[in-house]
Order: sequence, then structure tokens, then C-alpha cells
Amino acid sequence: APRRLGADAQRRDPRFDALSTGGDAAAATRRYAFLAEREKEELKASRAYLKTKRGRRDAAARGDYERRVSKQRQREHDERRRAVTARFRREERSKVKKTGKAPYYTKRSVLKGAVAQDRFADLKNRGKLGAFLAKRGRRAGLLEKGARKQGNDPAR
Repeated sequence: APRRLGADAQRRDPRFDALSTGGDAAAATRRYAFLAEREKEELKASRAYLKTKRGRRDAAARGDYERRVSKQRQREHDERRRAVTARFRREERSKVKKTGKAPYYTKRSVLKGAVAQDRFADLKNRGKLGAFLAKRGRRAGLLEKGARKQGNDPAR
């Protein structure tokens, strides 16, 4: 006989239950990819709301939007890092298999550089590399200006 839920028992969404995914995060990501698409649509609607007169005054909505954008950027970064790490491991496994060389475990700094190169390549393909570098330069200039005001001139 099927088990009945009592009045105080809670129903659980299987997407958020670790037992339902079997611990395979990649499978869960693929299975619920539609949620990422829905999130993008919600962010677009939220951005449109923040451009309205009422939205500009809504600090809670702005904070929620910024938090969600930050989470999305972090997910993209994590995915890029996972892909680069997998690529390095795949290449190393094939070299070990073909030539019989000793396995080399890639250092974090090398992986970090490869992730940055991947990011720059992506920005270049989308035509946004110039704007990104200009913004980065403005930030660096502001940091130097602040350091000079405090007497910690990095140019000395």
C-alpha cells in the first residue's frame, strides 16, 4: 500500500534531494538545464523592471538581481574551470596511454592561466574583449590613484 503523508510531513522536491541525483552533479546539471534557461529569462525581466522608475527605487529588487547575476557568473566560471580541468586530464591520460610517460598532475596556477585564456578567447569571439580590457584598465588606474593618495605609490 502506498505510504500516506501526514498533515505535518513536508513534500520534497526531488531536484534538491541529494539521494535522487545519486551524487552525480553533472547528471543533475544536464537533467535540469531548463532551470538555467528560465533563470536567464527571469534575469532579463528583472533587469527590465530595474530600469523602470519604481524599479530604480527598489533596493531589495536590485540586491536580489545582483545576487542572482553573481551566482550565474560563478556557475559559468565553475563550468569553465571544470571543462578546462577535464581537457587537461583527457590530454594527459591519452599521452600516458600512447607514450607510457609518467602522469603529470597539472598545477593550480597552470589551470588558472588556462581558464583565463579560455575566458579571453570567449570574450574575443563575442567581440567584447576590448571593452573588458578597458574596464580592467580603468579599475587598475583607480587602484593606483588611491594608492598614491595614501602615499603607497606602486610606481616607485
